Amino acid sequence: MYNDLFDEKKQNEMRAFFLEISRLGIYKKYPKNSIIDISGTDFVAIVVEGKVKRTLYSYKGLEKILYILKPGEIFGEMSYFCGGSVNVITRTMENTVISIVDKEKLNKVLQINDQVHKFFLHSVIRKYRILMFQMADMIFNSSLGKIADTLIRLSSQEGRWIEQNIVINLSLTHQELADLIGCSRVTVTKGLNEFRDKGIIDIQSRKIVIKDMEKLRTYIEPLI
Repeated sequence: MYNDLFDEKKQNEMRAFFLEISRLGIYKKYPKNSIIDISGTDFVAIVVEGKVKRTLYSYKGLEKILYILKPGEIFGEMSYFCGGSVNVITRTMENTVISIVDKEKLNKVLQINDQVHKFFLHSVIRKYRILMFQMADMIFNSSLGKIADTLIRLSSQEGRWIEQNIVINLSLTHQELADLIGCSRVTVTKGLNEFRDKGIIDIQSRKIVIKDMEKLRTYIEPLI
């Protein structure tokens, strides 16, 4: 299911397009673990290098990662088109370069080529689907099911085949994975250890390798 919803070819086309128009913007560099704070809504920010996470925080300091963005992916498009702003924190996961493209330049691009809208729409729908599946996990799946489903989804978004295995090409700490899933770090560690003990996954160079996708799928509650 996820391979259809997160089609690799369409994702790469979207990323290539946004990297192309990133040349119109102002480039800014941020070190790892920095907060990217850009005021206003008349812009779209494009990740050119590195990775960032978009996160909700509670007053008690709890964290929930909404999604992770890599080169060619954007943020700010929803506020740009619809106005208003959401209290989401954008933080770098590694040394990062972003391009900030302002409203005037974006409007010119949109006027010249009406096909451009499909890439913005793709970006919004992709995020909506990620959040939809996170919500489904929180409601329907056990802790192991949440971990399994997240790994399966990440393999569609960030996976690459090496021989008979799928490597999730995203280095995440157990805490970051927990913040993405919405559970504790201890729960994630126990779940990953169980999957590894059963030969379902392996961890190599901080990257998760899925060795038995069918067994991993047995842990999740399928949607109709």
